[in-house]
Amino acid sequence: MPHFRQRTTRAVLLSGLMLAGTAPAAAQTAADYQALRSKVDELQRQLDTVQRALTAKGPRETPPVMAVASPPATGTAAQQQQGPSDPLPRPAGAPSVLAQGGPSALPAGYGFRIGETSFRISGFIKGDLVFSRYGDGDTATNPLGRELSLPQSIPVGGRRSGILADASAKQSRIAFQTATPIGEKLLTTLIEADFQVAPAVLGGERALNPYTFGLRRAVAGYGGFAIGQDWSNFQYVAALPETADFVGVTDGTVLVRQMLLRYSHPVGNRWTISTSIENPETVSAMAGAPALTDNDDDSVPDLTGQLLWSAKGASLSLTGLFRSMRVDPANGRPAVTAQGYGVSLAGIAPLPTGKGDDIRFMITGGRGLGRYVGANVAADAIYDTVNDRLVPVPLLAGFAGVRHFWTGTLRSTWMGSFQQIWNPSLASPLSTRQVWDTAVNLFVSPLPRLDLGVELRVSHRELVNGASGMLERLHFMVKQGF
Repeated sequence: MPHFRQRTTRAVLLSGLMLAGTAPAAAQTAADYQALRSKVDELQRQLDTVQRALTAKGPRETPPVMAVASPPATGTAAQQQQGPSDPLPRPAGAPSVLAQGGPSALPAGYGFRIGETSFRISGFIKGDLVFSRYGDGDTATNPLGRELSLPQSIPVGGRRSGILADASAKQSRIAFQTATPIGEKLLTTLIEADFQVAPAVLGGERALNPYTFGLRRAVAGYGGFAIGQDWSNFQYVAALPETADFVGVTDGTVLVRQMLLRYSHPVGNRWTISTSIENPETVSAMAGAPALTDNDDDSVPDLTGQLLWSAKGASLSLTGLFRSMRVDPANGRPAVTAQGYGVSLAGIAPLPTGKGDDIRFMITGGRGLGRYVGANVAADAIYDTVNDRLVPVPLLAGFAGVRHFWTGTLRSTWMGSFQQIWNPSLASPLSTRQVWDTAVNLFVSPLPRLDLGVELRVSHRELVNGASGMLERLHFMVKQGF
């Protein structure tokens, strides 16, 4: 074969030189032909020299044009919230490597590569069938609370509703990730979207059920820094239990995605510290009024910090938040401000059953935390129109969940969550005072990345004036990850 390539190369070179000769072929003399032949031989010797040099260096590694991506894990609420599992190795519960940049070594089979950049597309298709019955009233048409566990949407003071059925695939999700080695680190990006919290077209359930594609996360990271829209550093997403519901323990968990700049740094093998500045937004209520208002008057970013410990499937996160809230009154008075703060402790504790069972928990407390906890059940602060001041609202919230594996593919989680709000005296009697929720589910994964689940839930809401409402829900779901 090498001799064949040499003969072919020689013939091509000879033909080219003959075609490019300065004299017509008919006028070539034997001397002219011999001169051309000498030139071809010299070029062939040079090619042979180059070929021997390349062979001495050994075979050249060619980057794969495409490789099959490692499938993302599916099932837990934390994975549902974060989207695809981080493909980079990291301690259990550690911050997302792809969201903050990491080591320049990607695991084998990570996506496909174009040039120096590796790409990965992942996500899941999720279908939900939800049966709800409200004990004290009915809801408006197509409210978000008919598909998600949102305690503030539970009606109070009415008559018992009938059984209400809702079905959709709007929680289906897609994520697009990239990783590019720069120096000894990776420049990473993540864009993630679904159809869950975007508005549906009016009358959409009559025929086509269209929903708007909505941004969840868009974040870039390098060398421990991350910038973009991501889960708040005040929230420990990994502690969320596995649920059929979008969140499952909404009443008692920190739950915020927003624009931020975060820096994370490992301390030893088990500790990680991180800090962030995040988008500020004060959500207030007027004295005597239950409605919550977005003010968009803030001028100082929210500040957070986290200390995370993780080892052998266990993790413990301690986070803190400080914020400066501001409202510009519509009556022309000067802006009023107040400070808010909070502390949250969350973690995962494996159980000594040898089956992968664990306990997940979170407890959060502070003042002026309303929009950070429970999808904004409580106001951050009440605006006192008489004394022209902002009064932060204190709250305490938490959840716990216990997961048990019956077999390798069959498991259950029991969970309970609560939120207690201490509204000031100038708050409306129709403001929420407390909410609680409990649920139990059963999941099975008959095929890789395929989850089938059923969940039974009971939720309760109570107002300042003592009125209350209940929700009973049966939720079926199927989810196929890719």
